[in-house]
Amino acid sequence: MRLIVMGDLHYPALLVEAGDQMIEARDAFYTAYLAEFLDFSADYHISIGDLTHAGEPLEFNFIMSKVQKALPQRRFLYALGNHDTHACSKAELEATTGQKRYLAIEEEEAVLLVLDTARENPDHWGGMMDEEQMDWLRGQMNKYGQKTLLVFAHHPVYDTTARSTEPMMSLDPELDLWSVLKEHQGQGIYFNGHNHVQSVIQRDQWHFVQIAAVPDIPAVVLVNLQDQQMSIHTVELQGANYQELARTFVKGLYDYEPHPDAKGDHDSTELIFTLSSGKKEMTP
Repeated sequence: MRLIVMGDLHYPALLVEAGDQMIEARDAFYTAYLAEFLDFSADYHISIGDLTHAGEPLEFNFIMSKVQKALPQRRFLYALGNHDTHACSKAELEATTGQKRYLAIEEEEAVLLVLDTARENPDHWGGMMDEEQMDWLRGQMNKYGQKTLLVFAHHPVYDTTARSTEPMMSLDPELDLWSVLKEHQGQGIYFNGHNHVQSVIQRDQWHFVQIAAVPDIPAVVLVNLQDQQMSIHTVELQGANYQELARTFVKGLYDYEPHPDAKGDHDSTELIFTLSSGKKEMTP
């Protein structure tokens, strides 16, 4: 099984005080990035949230039109981010995109879980999950035995990846999601964004993989599962002069500051880790 994952895309339909050059840079950046992302051969293409910047229907329509044209089988999954719920309710987004706000997909190699950690409150960008979803998730942790779980969510679990102890930069620590995740008997990988910096840690049988925002690092994360082995690595895209384009248009993004250390401790072209028989093998 092969997955292609993007970080926080932050596609903006509108830019603040935008001139023609800024608008042209935005259009060139996102058209090229989405074309490259969707051109990868994969079983699933996945967004870990903040697919849009303002949560406007125009933004979702722009992205979904490209997805539906490139992926007629509709194997595109997204986790809701805090920016995605700024203008639309979750019920409206479900109706627009045809995807449930949280779901499970069981494949032969692994189980994919997509979580909804967003609030419908633009003034609070920290993560939360309602009781209904928490009860569902507990059931998922005790359903699949030793099978590998791949979890996709926008917000990190508190006190895991970089910046996840800062205010509103994780799921609410009172949820104690870690106590739920560790009920799973097998290996688990938890993918998230939100904090705009690459970060990878291991805790017991779980790995936590945090992906940087696309305007900061225009890249994709490739996940390959084959013969009981898993490899995860990041590939920066080369289809456009992304960094120059981003420097031009991000000045028009409200409430967005490029992260100065987006690459964290990992070079964007290295293998992050390979899992085999429950052991972690680091590759330089």
